[in-house]
Amino acid sequence: MKASKLILILLLFSVSSFAQTEPNPLHSTPYIEVTGEGELEIVPNEIFLQFTLKERYDGKTKINIEDLEKKMKQHLKVNKFDLSKLSLADADANFVTIKRKNKDVLASKDFIIEVSSTQELADVWEILDEIDAANAHVQRVDHSEMEDFKKEVKIKAIKNAKEKASYLLEAVDEQVGRALFIQERENYSQPFAEKMMIRGVASFQNDELEIADEPAISFKKIKLTYKVFARFAIEGHPVELLNP
Repeated sequence: MKASKLILILLLFSVSSFAQTEPNPLHSTPYIEVTGEGELEIVPNEIFLQFTLKERYDGKTKINIEDLEKKMKQHLKVNKFDLSKLSLADADANFVTIKRKNKDVLASKDFIIEVSSTQELADVWEILDEIDAANAHVQRVDHSEMEDFKKEVKIKAIKNAKEKASYLLEAVDEQVGRALFIQERENYSQPFAEKMMIRGVASFQNDELEIADEPAISFKKIKLTYKVFARFAIEGHPVELLNP
């Protein structure tokens, strides 16, 4: 019994000693460090337009928020817009409470509508003009396949890192080996519209009313940039070279 315990202790000691003396390839293997870069430009297909409906007086007649909202939805339906793409900009319904307490208060309501092209956006803008919406602006743009594009640009970056390591080592008659260390450095820039604002109620002068007749609004492409820091082994060099 004592002999078996002794053997077990010796075995554990041997495994521990081996683990302690085994070289860490990150520290002992000759390597090259490089930065790889990937870049991709994408035309957005998700455009989010925010605008406000405000109660107002037409002479002595008050145009209330419910009528404005109903009119807006009717115009969108006639032009075959998907109303599921229309939502409140926030969940705050305080305007209802304020309106009930004080009939002199003019209520307002903020909306966001999603369109898929600049042409659709121009069509929505015309509808907003017809109902005298205010403060219309492009809140943000995106793409429905953004995650796939991000993967694509990351692959470009790591391939670029290996390519760079390869030609640098070839210059000194060496060859690139396996990857020892990779660290991602992502950078995502949110694009914007060339013309962010459209006219709202009493907010533009007459000479600005020609905007609707101009060519379709153009958006800057979504630019994805991605960098990786990579360490590659220099192929063919034994570990002992670093530990003479």
